[in-house]
Amino acid sequence: MNICIGGDLDGRVIVLDKPCFNAKKVNKTKAANYIKQMYVIDGDVYYFWRDAELKLWEVTQRIEILLAKAKRKSI
Repeated sequence: MNICIGGDLDGRVIVLDKPCFNAKKVNKTKAANYIKQMYVIDGDVYYFWRDAELKLWEVTQRIEILLAKAKRKSI
């Protein structure tokens, strides 16, 4: 999925093959730092970019909501 959770790029899809990046790489006016976070749910692997300043539990809650919505749409 590669969706940014929190920070300057919240909601944007960023495809990079690195473990972390600074939002300035995408938009020079932004400054948030992002860390790639992997979630394995029912054997499926999902990747997201989490704002480094957010707590992991906050990000996990938001991702669970996003995945639930995506699952409902696919049914």
